[in-house]
Amino acid sequence: MDEKQREQAKIDPNVKFAESLKTIQFEVIQNLSSQQSPSSTQTPEQIEATLTNLKRYNLTKSEKLQLINLRPQSIAELELIIEDCEDRFEMDTLREMIYIVGSKLPMPGKVVRRLESGTEALDDDR
Repeated sequence: MDEKQREQAKIDPNVKFAESLKTIQFEVIQNLSSQQSPSSTQTPEQIEATLTNLKRYNLTKSEKLQLINLRPQSIAELELIIEDCEDRFEMDTLREMIYIVGSKLPMPGKVVRRLESGTEALDDDR
């Protein structure tokens, strides 16, 4: 999150907000801009490309949001994000989603490579 976004997110001191709302807003901004958060390195273009590639899976808005924010790297993580995952998708489809998220929203220092078995792996880019 750049300085302009931080300025826009500041609360106007003249407006009366509940203290808990201020706390939540502060924590959300801190979380999204921290280096530990996957979303701290994403660009609008990467997000758009990811959503375009995920469109064919008919995911809900909240599932797409969580995929973008959390960048799951395994099928186990994906199963926690997608409701009724086992019933809605086959294992190959889940592998495709992991590949899309990993290739369109790569984590800094990570490279997605396709294994001979057809599965993907995230490696350190060193």
